[in-house]
Amino acid sequence: MENKNTTTLTEQKPVDSPKCKEDSLLPIAEKGLFFHDSFFDDIQKHFETAIDQILDTWGEAKSVSDLMNSYRRVRERNMQQENQVMAFSEDDQNHKVVLDVHDFKSGDVKVRVEDNQVVVEGRVEKEEGDFKSMKSFCRRFNFPSKVDMEAVTSAMSSDGVLTITAPKIPQAA
Repeated sequence: MENKNTTTLTEQKPVDSPKCKEDSLLPIAEKGLFFHDSFFDDIQKHFETAIDQILDTWGEAKSVSDLMNSYRRVRERNMQQENQVMAFSEDDQNHKVVLDVHDFKSGDVKVRVEDNQVVVEGRVEKEEGDFKSMKSFCRRFNFPSKVDMEAVTSAMSSDGVLTITAPKIPQAA
């Protein structure tokens, strides 16, 4: 049965991007390709839907066999935050956030828990001859129900898709 409750998480956009507190950083487990590693099975459909929405917005042709490449072409042309695929899901045990960080994989991606929020930051610098460029992002997430913030985990696919899992605290019967 597919879970219909996929938009209950809220994202807060910060006014500024504070530096990460080193003691609150979460380790990021490395996994295989997002659409081929069974670790991501339960969130793949939500991620596909989010990709479809971005491709529709940009009028990009969809290749069913290679949805990620269609999406990556849009990202290459326009690196706006609203073109960064992000999806949410919830089941009885967990809330999950999945976020494309492929553009930042060669740089620095950090996940931390701060004040009952999960904060994801990415930063990458490129140098081509005399030209230097830097791009970064910061996303903050609140969860709609009580979660065990000390048990939050993160994993990254080899193709740059970050998944954050926040276990729910069981409600007393």
